[in-house]
Amino acid sequence: MFSDALEQYLPDLRAYARMLCGDVVQADDIVQNACLKAWEKRSGFDPEKGALRGWLFRIVRNEFYQQKRADKVRDVDDSVALEAELVADCDLEARTDLQRMLQAVQSLKHAQRDAFLLVAAAGFTYLEAAQVLGCSEGTVKSRVSRAREIALGKFHSDQWSDDSETMSASPIAILHDALNRIQAVAAA
Repeated sequence: MFSDALEQYLPDLRAYARMLCGDVVQADDIVQNACLKAWEKRSGFDPEKGALRGWLFRIVRNEFYQQKRADKVRDVDDSVALEAELVADCDLEARTDLQRMLQAVQSLKHAQRDAFLLVAAAGFTYLEAAQVLGCSEGTVKSRVSRAREIALGKFHSDQWSDDSETMSASPIAILHDALNRIQAVAAA
């Protein structure tokens, strides 16, 4: 049944939405709206054109960008929300490897970030990610490769940390560790 398959992919959809927007509440809204759209359009889904998982991730991605466009149009009148946005926490100790990696990933260009998150965080194959993103498999490979290089470069740059213990670890080990923690947090 469609509902069983949809339910099976909810944790992955939530993790992907969280990585796109960086906000748990907004991510849940995105996934909820995407699931409603998928449910409404379930009769239009054609398994011969692609996998359900890719179709659902594409809906989540489109919902994220639709909300992002809508947010640009809205005026911010709520002074509490504006203050929360402008006031930063001064707890410098809270910068963990995960936070630095998330910041590095969030700073990527949209096309690179989308490809990287689908492949590295959501576990898509290059072909599945290409179907979600509407581009070729080679393009996805190129974007993921560039995204890894840029994110690791930013992760290791002086602007992030001067902690020599963290900096001595292998870049690949740091990346794998951070992605494992991202997936654990998203699954919670």
